[in-house]
Amino acid sequence: MAESRDTEPQPASNEPLPEKVMAQLTEIAALLSLTAERYQQQAQLTRQTAQAEMALSRRSLIIAAALLVALGAGVVMLWGMLLVFAGYLLLQTLGSVPVTVAILFGLQLAALYWCWRNIRYLLKQVGFSHTLAQVKALFRFTPEPAGEEHANRSADQ
Repeated sequence: MAESRDTEPQPASNEPLPEKVMAQLTEIAALLSLTAERYQQQAQLTRQTAQAEMALSRRSLIIAAALLVALGAGVVMLWGMLLVFAGYLLLQTLGSVPVTVAILFGLQLAALYWCWRNIRYLLKQVGFSHTLAQVKALFRFTPEPAGEEHANRSADQ
């Protein structure tokens, strides 16, 4: 039985030790090269994400500023004219100044709330949350890029 064990082929022992070491070192070098390439790709994607988020943030700030200007100038004049017209109609219909004032005040509060809500939404779009998640992933050496579960994020959020 001892002879049957000796006659089994042993390919690893036939290869000289320096050649095995060189083969393993070559394989390690190839893996390191692949890892470095993937790391560079992930860093490039992080850079692209940062640029996209910067563009979105810039756009959101510009739109928010435009909304503030519009709210402060043109819309106020138009809204004032609508309130005067609605007040005249309500006063003619109801004949009561306090009720007319209360209704117009409620309309004014509703319009201001709508503007405030939209400005808050736009300002929430400013930031670098995905870029920060990818930078964290770069330094944690995770196999999947961070933020992948948010790749199909809807615009409603």
